[in-house]
This record gives sequence, structure tokens and C-alpha cells, in this order.
Amino acid sequence: MSRIAPRHLLTDAALALAMLVVTLTPGLLSAALNPHKPGDPTPFLTAAGVTAASGWWLFSGLVLAGLVLRRQWPVPALSLVAAGTVGHLAIQTKFQLLDLALPLALYTVAATARRRRAALVVLALTMTLTYLGMLAGRVSIQDQQNAAMAAKQAQLKALAGKDPGAKIVSPTSAISVDILVDTSQSVLEMWLLSVAAFAIGDGIRSRRAHLAAVEQRNADLAREERQRAALAVAAERTRITRELHDVVAHGMSVMVVQAQGAQAALERHPDRAADALRHVIDVGRSSLAEMRRLLAAGRADADDAARLTPLPGIGAVPSLVDDLRLAGMPIDLMIEGVPDAVPAAVDLSSYRIVQEALTNTLKHAGPGARARVLLDFHPDRVRVEVADDGRGAAAGEDGHGNGLRGIAERVAMLGGDLETGRGDDGSGFRLTATLPLSADLVKP
Repeated sequence: MSRIAPRHLLTDAALALAMLVVTLTPGLLSAALNPHKPGDPTPFLTAAGVTAASGWWLFSGLVLAGLVLRRQWPVPALSLVAAGTVGHLAIQTKFQLLDLALPLALYTVAATARRRRAALVVLALTMTLTYLGMLAGRVSIQDQQNAAMAAKQAQLKALAGKDPGAKIVSPTSAISVDILVDTSQSVLEMWLLSVAAFAIGDGIRSRRAHLAAVEQRNADLAREERQRAALAVAAERTRITRELHDVVAHGMSVMVVQAQGAQAALERHPDRAADALRHVIDVGRSSLAEMRRLLAAGRADADDAARLTPLPGIGAVPSLVDDLRLAGMPIDLMIEGVPDAVPAAVDLSSYRIVQEALTNTLKHAGPGARARVLLDFHPDRVRVEVADDGRGAAAGEDGHGNGLRGIAERVAMLGGDLETGRGDDGSGFRLTATLPLSADLVKP
């Protein structure tokens, strides 16, 4: 992290100060109880465990700086702490309370590392440096002891007169097996603390990563759920729009034709005009009831009558044809095959296809056009064919082509086939829809 949090910075500074005080307090108390020469701080510092001539304070400053900055910059902070700890070991060949900052820095690195392998490399490098630092201190002390012993022996020989001109020869430094073993035993405690701190930090990192993955997965699932809900709402709106288009287009077309007939027969044939107006009223009421059912389908407070109104199906096609015949359109209805159990989606879609196709014929085929409706039942499919002998291609247009587009969507949704074009003799318009009677159909 590169962003400094004041609260964390103050907490780590207080921790560093507390560790420094705990490190110095035992030695300072011991030195204060022992007499020393006034004005000379060297004996006092030596009794406190701090050598005035050494770089103890420099290395301690590195440890304290790393401890303060461990949350903001974990790896640089570990470098400072490791350098200070290795310096302490090289000077005094033992760990102090202040050096406990090293396991704490390792914990921070393990808890914030992005890659576990990189953190393990840092741990191994830190353990190696601490071992080498203590080994260097032990070798240095051994060299000093050997040099002092050689000087003492030379002095004793000179005093005995055996070799007045004897020179002091310092022994060559050598790393013995005893030093290696002793160093390993001395550093083992810090190693165990470092590994334990690293394991705790790595466990916390793994837990954070797991929680982050769980939260991300929950967020993804919630987003997918919202998307599915939005798609379902959009699909339902599309379905309602398609149904409303079929209902309104058919109802309005029939009402317009009947109203025109009533207007034409108003003066000469009042009885026919009255019949046409009654038919207009019936068609209007039927269309309004079906529109009310569609709009109230998803409402909790919908009228029971509107929600329980049965959907039209293939069985309502003869009634539809009769209504259009009353409007003045000549229609031939033919049924081939034996009607069997038809899925609800195919049942409704077949009716809507006939309704939309006849509505287009009524609006666009022209006066005097004759229509033909064929319902062909097979064990595995239903074929719906609507043809007319009117003006042809214009029969398939209704402003923006919503009629044929809605039919195509229904057929595609049910996995069927749709064919449109001119009749067999090159005139008029013909629409043929083949709908499979499979069991896994999507509901409309």
C-alpha cells in the first residue's frame, strides 16, 4: 500500500516506542542500581546493554523506522527491520526484545503479499540473513578472543625471558563446527517465531482472498439474477406488446369495417346498420376484455374475472371466422386431419397467427378479396395456412410490418417454420406456419 493512514501510522509509532522502552528498561534499571563514575556515561550504557562506541542506535533506528512503516510499505519496512536485526546480531550475537519487530514485519508481508511464492522467498532470505548475521558476530568474537589469548601468551613468554623479541601473531579465523551448531541453536528460536508469524499472516491473506472471492461470486450471482429478471421482464413486455398488437389490430379493423357498413346502410337499410353497430359493440367489448386480461396478468390486485378469462385457441378459430364474415369478408375455412391434444403455446399461437393474417387481409387485400384458412393437423405438427386473392404483397404490411414480425417471433419461439409470399397463381398473399407439437415448448 502507498497511501498513508494516520491512525495506523500513530498505532505503529506507539508500538515501536513501547518496544524500545521495554528493551531498554531492564538494563537501565540494572545500571542505575550499580555505582559508576559521575559524568562518564560509558559504564552506564555498557551496564544497560548498549555499547556507546557501536552502531547499536543506528540499527535500532532502522528497526523502529521499519516498524512504523510496515503497513504502508511492507517490503521496504521488512528490509529496514532485517538490516537492523542483522546489525544487532553482528554486534551482540543475541536477540533483543526490539528484534521481535522482525516476526511482526514478516507477518505484515505475508498478510499483504499478492503471491505466496514471493512471500516464501522473502521469508527464506530473512532467515538466512539472520543466521549469517549471528554467525558473523560469533566469528568476530572468537577472533577477538583468540587474538587476546595469543597476546597474553606472548606477554607471558616475554616476561619469562624465553623469547624477548617474540611477536604477537594473531591466529587465522576459522569457522568451526561448534560455532555453526551453536549459532543454529541460538537462531532457532527467532526462526520459529518468524515462521509462526509468517504462517499466521499467510492464513489471514488466504482468508481475505477467500472472502473476496466469495463476495465477488455473490456480486456476480446478484448481477446475473438482476439480468435474468430484467430479461424476463423484457420478454414479458414483448409478449404483452405482441398480444396487444394482435388484439387491438384485429378488433379495430373489424370495428372500422362494420362502422363503414353501418354508415352506408344507415338510410336504406336501418336494420342492417343496427346489426352492424351491435357487432361493433360486441367486438369492442371482447377486445377490451382481452386487453384488460393482458394488462392485469402480472398485477397482484388484478380483477379475478380478468385473470381467469380463458385464452383463445384453435377451437376459437371458427368463431373468429364467423365474426369476420359478419364484417363482410368472404372466408373459406378448411380443417384437415384429426385435432388432438395441442400444447397451450401452440394452441394460442395458432389462433393469433390466423387472427393477425386475417386482420392484414381485411386491412390490405382490398375490397372483395376472398380469404382461405386451412388448419392441417398431424401427429407431430400443426400447419396453419391463410391465403387471399387480393392485392398481394401489400397484404403483409401494416405500417412498420409489426404483424408479420410478431408472427415470425411466435413461430421462431416455438421452433417452427414460416413461409410468406404470393399465392400459387402469382396473385394475392399466402402465409404458411408449421408448428411442432413437441413437449418442451417455451410458453408464450
